Amino acid sequence: MDIKGTTKITGLFGCPVHHTFSPAMHNASFEALGLDYVYLPFEVRPEDLEGAVKSLIPLGIAGVNVTIPHKEKVIPFLDEVSPEAGLIGSVNTIQVKDRRLIGYNTDAYGFKKSLKEVLGVELRSKRVFVMGAGGASRAVCFQAAISGAEEIVIADIEAGRAETLCRAVAGKFPSCRVGTCPVEAPAIHKVLAGKDLFVNATPIGMKPDDSPVIQAGWLSPDASVFDLIYNPEETRLLREARERGHKTTNGIGMLVYQGAKAFEIFTGRKPPVETMLRVFKGKLAVHQ
Repeated sequence: MDIKGTTKITGLFGCPVHHTFSPAMHNASFEALGLDYVYLPFEVRPEDLEGAVKSLIPLGIAGVNVTIPHKEKVIPFLDEVSPEAGLIGSVNTIQVKDRRLIGYNTDAYGFKKSLKEVLGVELRSKRVFVMGAGGASRAVCFQAAISGAEEIVIADIEAGRAETLCRAVAGKFPSCRVGTCPVEAPAIHKVLAGKDLFVNATPIGMKPDDSPVIQAGWLSPDASVFDLIYNPEETRLLREARERGHKTTNGIGMLVYQGAKAFEIFTGRKPPVETMLRVFKGKLAVHQ
């Protein structure tokens, strides 16, 4: 990689950032297209976030991705946010344009794009059950509502979090039925039976001895399963659902497509998605 005075800098703000695969994906993509860009990880502590964001313009940085724990707290420091990011209340990509800071949420796009490209599933008119009410779930639920889902049911071990997210989505999308479900087997079994898509937005399944968040036998026959976990590539939930004939996918596509959208925002060029996917899987294999 030849870094010159003309090289445009992009990167990632987060804490921690030592585990990220984003630099490898983006730098391989810049090289593939012959672009004079570089992508660097910046470990930004919460108390330094405002200063780091304000440094983007004077340092001539073209843009950055934003990850935990900054996605919501970064918004007050921006000049503008996209309509989707405004609805979701979370930003994971900042573009520096005409000395202004513009925030986007590409996580939601990555979810929608992966669902379509990998599973062939559109969200319009679908009935969706989402397990988990954290940041990833927020992007999933809002994208489902934006895309015209008929119903969204949210469950979380912390019932208050599920209720808060439910109210946030319902308040912006009154035409979409949004509700919650207790994290109890009988209740989940009953509610899940009528859903078209189940999304696991919790970390349950990352450990080999984790029990699945649901039993695959509770799914309706035509339901699809999207597990946002990507390591392991096939959780027990995905394996059991696949063996019963359900369409399944993990979180790799969502991560790659959100990165690809950020790449396009930074550069104005269509990203080499296959390169990004190949590099991501290569890094993942090393860390498994």
